[in-house]
Amino acid sequence: MDRKKMKILVVVDIVILVALIIILMTLKGGYEEQAKRTANEQESAYLEQNTQVLVEQWRSIDQYSMAWKLVHTVLSGAKTESAFNTSLAAIEADKDARFKQVSHVYTSAGINDAVQNGIFQKAGLAEGSILLKNDKNSKEVACGKDCVIKFEFAKGKLKGLDYSALVQFNLANKLKIEKPGEYHFE
Repeated sequence: MDRKKMKILVVVDIVILVALIIILMTLKGGYEEQAKRTANEQESAYLEQNTQVLVEQWRSIDQYSMAWKLVHTVLSGAKTESAFNTSLAAIEADKDARFKQVSHVYTSAGINDAVQNGIFQKAGLAEGSILLKNDKNSKEVACGKDCVIKFEFAKGKLKGLDYSALVQFNLANKLKIEKPGEYHFE
């Protein structure tokens, strides 16, 4: 009788062990899928954040170069409000030159044309006008993220120009890519 009980206990033990192994393998597969899904979600979110920062940077460089070109044109040419308006319109309309300028910055930084064309060409240049404020005697022009230069006019003539923000503009301080957050597996 003891032998019969032992056989039954051995069979029950084997059945329980096989059942536990099957359960563990099933759980392992579920955890692995959940870990892959979570990792992919976090990686996608990080890449999306980086892409947004790079697009903002691309547009800021566009505004920055347009602002410098405008300052140079105004200071070296006729210092009138109408010349300012004409120069601003011409600079904004020359999208090929603007794209080449920004593309040159990225190419010199080692970012290849495929990446530039893939991400940035779809994103486009800075949208709309860089002219932020157009009052009777003062005009404010965007020169990048959180960067503004001021033109003051009196009776149609340039009275003052403050482009210190443009000189001090540091893109690295304005647009930063945050390091990825810690990996969280739930």
